[in-house]
Amino acid sequence: MHRFVSPWLVAAAIGLAGVGPAIAQQRNNGISDITLAAQTCNVCHGSASYISPTMPAIHGHDANALYTALVEFKTDKRPYTIMGRIARGYSDEQLKALADYLAKN
Repeated sequence: MHRFVSPWLVAAAIGLAGVGPAIAQQRNNGISDITLAAQTCNVCHGSASYISPTMPAIHGHDANALYTALVEFKTDKRPYTIMGRIARGYSDEQLKALADYLAKN
């Protein structure tokens, strides 16, 4: 079964929404690439101050559990979700950094 996914949502989820001058501007404001990438997680999962009513909260969870889940999505051990497609866009090191960031923020 195929579901329509907004191209903007996919771009935001894989970190393409802030490419180019926006990233340079964010760096000038002291925001790292991981911080910027983690903001794309907020599109679906909410932020530390807002919890989405339709997606599980991920902020503040154990970093190892988050990393394990991301790797399982990436390797299709947790199939049938958009997260597999999103996770495949990141290296394992980036997934680890995202998990660490989300666990602390």
